Amino acid sequence: MHNFWKKLKKPIIALAPMAGYTDSAFRQICREFGADVVYSEMISVDGICYDNQKTMRMLWHDKSEYPLVFQLFGNDPIKFKKAVRIITGSLRSLELGRDRLLLGLDINFGCPAHKVIKTGSGASLMDEKEKAYHIIKAVCDNTDLPVSIKIRTKVKNTTAEEFINRVKDLSWTTVMIHGRTLNQGFSGEIDYVAIRKIKKLLPDKIVLANGGITDNQSAIRLLKKTGADGLGIASGALGNPWIFSQIKSPPLAKREMPPILHLGQRGSIMLRHAELFFKNNNNLIPFRQHLVHYVKSQKNASELRQKLIKVKTLAELNKIILEISSLLPSATTTIR
Repeated sequence: MHNFWKKLKKPIIALAPMAGYTDSAFRQICREFGADVVYSEMISVDGICYDNQKTMRMLWHDKSEYPLVFQLFGNDPIKFKKAVRIITGSLRSLELGRDRLLLGLDINFGCPAHKVIKTGSGASLMDEKEKAYHIIKAVCDNTDLPVSIKIRTKVKNTTAEEFINRVKDLSWTTVMIHGRTLNQGFSGEIDYVAIRKIKKLLPDKIVLANGGITDNQSAIRLLKKTGADGLGIASGALGNPWIFSQIKSPPLAKREMPPILHLGQRGSIMLRHAELFFKNNNNLIPFRQHLVHYVKSQKNASELRQKLIKVKTLAELNKIILEISSLLPSATTTIR
């Protein structure tokens, strides 16, 4: 098995998986701003097994995204086995050459969404350690790509420490741990101690800390308090893909305020992101959810959102960005 994770310089700064957001265009823009690894949206193993075309399209990617990890979700070890064989086989057929060494598979044991939980997938599987064990084994045994997992600090009666102790002897390589429980969802305090315990349990595997990262100060804090090998950045990257370059420069060891980026600069990045999206889409309607994040916390954000949620074409977006630039005062807005 080839393991690109071991060759990455630490700390590893990754774009964490986000359903509905981490599509190819967003992965590309985050890589352009320095993300070391990018994760796909959650991909259903059931959809792959039944050759659902919408699901299969989620495997489409551009080589500029490498290293790229496809995240899978489901609840049946047999379907995971079948889906992984389909994915691995389809990637071989693409004749990617050495680029194939920069791909990986991830299993979702952390999603708190009700529609995922009620199917027995996502975070609910953390509390079913035996089934989770067989899912991980099924994936590891049926691919030569590196396998990673994503978990939470606690789900129902099972702590991250208990879960990892059950599955740590399998041949997966990396774990991303969200520092909150299932009950916390995406808010509340991060449990630094729980993440640190996982790293102590896994000296020979990669541990990425995830949750609450919005700037380089929060990134430094999470790394220092957990001893993790790197970070997984999720919502902190929405409308803010430059967070990766901010965290890396100045060096993580320094506590400095992030650079200032005014709305005009944001506009040029919005347009670049939109151009990447438009390459494989007929219009920008699905892209509007990204656009509104770019103007969050900015002056006149509500007015800008009302314009952006009506955008359909690159020309319309470019017109709005030109209007924004022409109205900009010389003052700048600090990134939040």
